Amino acid sequence: MLFLAVTLGTFVENQREHYIEHQRAKEFSKSLIQDLQNDITALQAHKKSASIYISVADSLLKLNQSRLEGLQAAKFSFYTRFMYWTVPIVWNRSTFEQIKNSGGLRYFKNDQLRDKLMKYDAVVNDINSEADNHKIRGNLLINYINEILDPAYHQVLSKYFLIDLDTMSATTMVSLYPPHPESLEIKRSEIRPMLNMVVVQQRNLRKDIETSWQQAETMANELIGEFKLEFHPE
Repeated sequence: MLFLAVTLGTFVENQREHYIEHQRAKEFSKSLIQDLQNDITALQAHKKSASIYISVADSLLKLNQSRLEGLQAAKFSFYTRFMYWTVPIVWNRSTFEQIKNSGGLRYFKNDQLRDKLMKYDAVVNDINSEADNHKIRGNLLINYINEILDPAYHQVLSKYFLIDLDTMSATTMVSLYPPHPESLEIKRSEIRPMLNMVVVQQRNLRKDIETSWQQAETMANELIGEFKLEFHPE
């Protein structure tokens, strides 16, 4: 009888611990789902900005084939302002870091789900590493842009951001062109390295959109679905 009582007590205690761990995993999953949904929103916004960058870069490269005087110089100056865009993706990592640092990963008994969460974290880290490289190239671009843009004109455009170009009307855009643009032909020696760096940024952004960012978005959606299936968070 004593052995049975001890065994039963151990069983009850194990069940209690299992229930507590499951509840903690459920709470964590609820927070993770919200974080992942925010990540998806951030990724989609970043894709839009990157697509605008790619389009503007194409416009600059096309303008570069003509003489950069008058209206062509005005357009070139306007677009150049937005070429040092280096905004990183803002990830929602607080819940995952809390889980990882507190040893909370043990609450997730589904090995495949836990492994996918770790792989997602690795993909995010890889994206952040490339974002650091993008920022370094962007800072180099600023040096060339400073040689091309007039500071007074740069100040006029300073309140606008790359994403603003998505909703800016053609009329507004034209109104922001420099009214008396100087010829940029004498600045070809600065324009050439700037555009070469822009091409590198453009190429890498295209690759990011099609590969790592898409992979992260797909994994985030899959994790949300699997967390909901596993834990049914309210």
